[in-house]
Amino acid sequence: MKPVWTLGAGLVLAFLASCAPETSDRISLADLGASWQVGVEGRAPVDAHVPGFVLQDLVRTGQLPDPYTGTHERDVQWVEDSTWTYTASFVCPRGWSAFDSAALEFQGLNVFAAVEVNDLPVLNADNAHRTWTTAPFQLLDSNRLRVTFIPTPEEGQRRLDAFGMALPASNEAKPIGRQVSPFVRKPGYQFGWDWGPRLAGPGIHGDVVLHRRTRDRASLEFPWVEVVQADSTEARLLCHGWNPDFSLELNLNGQTLNWQQRGDTIVVPHPELWWPIHMGEQPLYAARWVHLPSGQMRQERWGLRDLAWVETPDDHGTSFQLTVQGVPVFARGANIVPPDFHDFTDEDAWLDLVQNAVDANMNMLRVWGGGVYPPTAFFEACDAQGILVWQDFMFACAMVPDNPAFQANVNAEATEHVKRLRHHPSLALWCGNNEVAKAWQSWGWQDMYNLHGQDSARVAEAASAMFNGLLPDVVKEHCGTLYLPTSPTLEADAGDAHAWGIWFGKEPWEYYSRHEGRFASEYGLQSLPHLATLQEAGILTFQDEALQFRQRSKMDWLEPGFDGWGMMRHYMSTTMGAPARDSLEAWIVQSQMTQAEGLRQALERHRTSMGKYAGSLYWSMNDVWPAVSWSTVDHAGRWKLGQHAAKRANAPRTVLWERASEDSLRLRAFNDLPSPVSGHLAVQCQTMDGVVLKDTSVAWRCPALGTTRLNLGPMDLWRETPKSSFLAWQWTDAAHPGDTLRQSALWEDAVDVNLPTSHIDISVSDVRLTIVSSGYVPMAWVGCDLPGRFSDNGMPLEPHVPVHITFSPEEDQAEPRTFQVRGTGQ
Repeated sequence: MKPVWTLGAGLVLAFLASCAPETSDRISLADLGASWQVGVEGRAPVDAHVPGFVLQDLVRTGQLPDPYTGTHERDVQWVEDSTWTYTASFVCPRGWSAFDSAALEFQGLNVFAAVEVNDLPVLNADNAHRTWTTAPFQLLDSNRLRVTFIPTPEEGQRRLDAFGMALPASNEAKPIGRQVSPFVRKPGYQFGWDWGPRLAGPGIHGDVVLHRRTRDRASLEFPWVEVVQADSTEARLLCHGWNPDFSLELNLNGQTLNWQQRGDTIVVPHPELWWPIHMGEQPLYAARWVHLPSGQMRQERWGLRDLAWVETPDDHGTSFQLTVQGVPVFARGANIVPPDFHDFTDEDAWLDLVQNAVDANMNMLRVWGGGVYPPTAFFEACDAQGILVWQDFMFACAMVPDNPAFQANVNAEATEHVKRLRHHPSLALWCGNNEVAKAWQSWGWQDMYNLHGQDSARVAEAASAMFNGLLPDVVKEHCGTLYLPTSPTLEADAGDAHAWGIWFGKEPWEYYSRHEGRFASEYGLQSLPHLATLQEAGILTFQDEALQFRQRSKMDWLEPGFDGWGMMRHYMSTTMGAPARDSLEAWIVQSQMTQAEGLRQALERHRTSMGKYAGSLYWSMNDVWPAVSWSTVDHAGRWKLGQHAAKRANAPRTVLWERASEDSLRLRAFNDLPSPVSGHLAVQCQTMDGVVLKDTSVAWRCPALGTTRLNLGPMDLWRETPKSSFLAWQWTDAAHPGDTLRQSALWEDAVDVNLPTSHIDISVSDVRLTIVSSGYVPMAWVGCDLPGRFSDNGMPLEPHVPVHITFSPEEDQAEPRTFQVRGTGQ
C-alpha cells in the first residue's frame, strides 16, 4: 500500500507506513551471510562492506589514506576513473526451493551498474536515487552475484557528448565540457561543493534484498486514503482501491477504535489532531490492513492534521505562510545536508540531526536538493517529534537535459519517493530544485556556457518541462501537498528567498530586516569547527595546508582572490573583533562568535518581522566532512556557538527586541505553546558595570500560540549613551515566579562600544558551572580541555548576574579537568 495524505483544500491525513518484513519471501543478503569483495583490474580484490562505497573499503583495508584527513582528498581522485566490480555469493534460503523464480532488490546503486547473477545479465542501473529490482532469475543452491560499475566520468561524458552541448553546473570544479553531473543521477554534492570534497567513486550504498517471486504478492496493491474533511467532531477519509478483500483495524494508544464505513469513506469520530513541536501533541494512529485472500498485512501509523500554505495579497506583497489547523506557524530551523559523505544511509546519524533540531528549539528542517532523499527513519522521527520537513527533489545549481530517457528516469525516481514519503505528517512541502531558476536568471550562465538563441531556449524549456511539468504532475497525482517549482522563488515580494547579501555581499546585519521574499530559506556565515574536530583531521595550526585546503568559498567577483577567509575576517572586524594573530584557537573562537551573532541577528529580525517573514531556515546545521563551512554542528557532532544562538532565538516562549524599529523601543513576546502566559516584564538600560540608567516594569500577557508587542517609548530616551550602555530585560511568569527569562543586547556592534576589562569568575560543582562577570560581556565562549557539550554557550554576561550552565563530556567516564571563559573584548 502506498497511502496518500493531502487534499487540495489543505486537510491532511498523514500516514507513517511501516511494512513488517515478510521473511518467507524477502530476505537481506546480509542475513544469508553473503560476503562481498570489490576489485579493479591490476589490484587484488579487498573485502567490502555493503552498504558502502569502494573508497571506504580501500581506506579500511589500508589501500588508501583517509580523504577526511590532511589533503588526502587529492590522493584518491583516481578511484572515480576506474571500473570496479563487486562480487558475492549467496545460498538458497532455508525453506525456499532451488529453481524458484527470484529477483534482487538494490536499495542504492551509485551509479552506473551492470548486475549479473550466475553469469546472466539481470539489470543495468543508472540512478543512485532509485531502488532497482533485477529481472527474474532462477535460484540455485549456490548463486554468484557480480556488480560492475562503469566510471562515472566516463559514462557521464558519453552522455554529455551525445547531448551535444555542455550544461551549467556551478558546483563541479571541472572545465566546461567535462562537467558531467547534470547528466548523472547521483548526489550532487559528491561532485564537490563549496563546503565539501569531490569523492565521486562508486558504491552499493543500500541494502540488497532477495525476493521470491509469487504472482499474488507481485501484483498486490493495498488501498490508500486521503482526508476529505477533518475537525474535532470527525474525520472523513476517502479510501482509494478498497474492496471486500481488505480489512482495516485502527488503534490509538493501545485502544481499538470504532470507525464507520460509508461507501468508499472511512469516518473516524472525534479525531486527535497532530501538531508541530511545541504547539501541541503528535498523536499517531496505528492502522493494520489485511489482504484476506493472501493473508498479507501492512501496518501504518496515521497522523491527522490540516496543513496549508496561505498565499494571499497583503501589505508586503503576497504571503507565503504555513498554517496548521488554521494557526500560523513561523518556521524556525535550518537546512541539512547528508550526515556524512559516504555513510548517509546510517539511520542513527539522521536521527541525530532530528534530535539536534529538537534540542535547538527548531520546528522545521529543509532537506537540500544537492544531497539525498532521507531514509524513512528520519521522517518517522520527525513525525514523532513534531519537526516539519521542507523536502527538495534532488536537483541543485545545475540545468537538466531534455532527452526522454533522462525524464523517464527522473519520473521513476520522483514517483518512488513521493509515494514513500507522502504519508508522513511531518512532510510540509515538495520543492523542485535548489537555485536553478535563480542561477539561470542571475548567474551569467548563458555567457559562461555560450548558451544563446536556440541553445538557450532549449535549456530553458528542458528546465521548465522538468520543474513546471514532470515533477508537479508526480506530486499532484500521488501526493497533493504544495509543490514549489524552485527555491528561491524569483518574485521580490512573494515566496521564499536565499538571503545571501550577508556573506556574498558584505551587507550589514540590518539586511536581515529588509531582504526580499517572504520566507528566508537560506542564509548564513562560515566558521571553523571545534579544535578537537580539526585535530582528528590532522590539522594543528591555522597555517596548516590541510586547513587552507578546506576553504572552498571563492568570491572573485568581489575582488580577485577574495575567499571565505577574507569574508570571515570582514565580519569579525566589523562585529566581534578579528583575531590579533593567526592562531588556530583564536580563529575558532572569533569565527564561531561572529557566526553566532549573525545567526542571532537573522533569527531575531526574521521572527520579530512575523507577518512580513514567515520562516527562517539558516544554512546549514551539519557537515558531510570535517570542514570550514556554514554549519552550526560540526562533522563530529559538536555544537558550535551558532547552534546555541539558534536554540535561544528559537525558544517557543521568549521576548525579543524588535530591531527593525528605529524610532521607538519595541519588544515582542512569542508564545508557541498551547496555553497562554501572563507575567511581568522588567526592562533596564545599564552602564557596562551595572549601574541602572533607566528602567520600567509592566504586566504583560501573551495568548496561546500567539504574539504580542510592547512599545516602550522613543528610542532616544533609552539609548542616550549607546557606546557605554546595554539593554536588559527579564520576563517573570506570574503562575510560576521561579520561571524567568533574562536577555540583553548591545545598542551597537561590540567593536563599536566601550567594553570594560571584566573579571570573569567561574566556579565548578560536579558538572554545574556558575559564571559571574564584573562587567558586561556581549558573548562568552566557555571551553573545556575535554570534548563535550555545554547546556548553553556564547551567552551574554551581565554585571554581577550569575549564569548557571552544565557540561556533558562526550565520554561517560571522563572527568572535566579545566574550564575557561573567553569574552568578547576581553
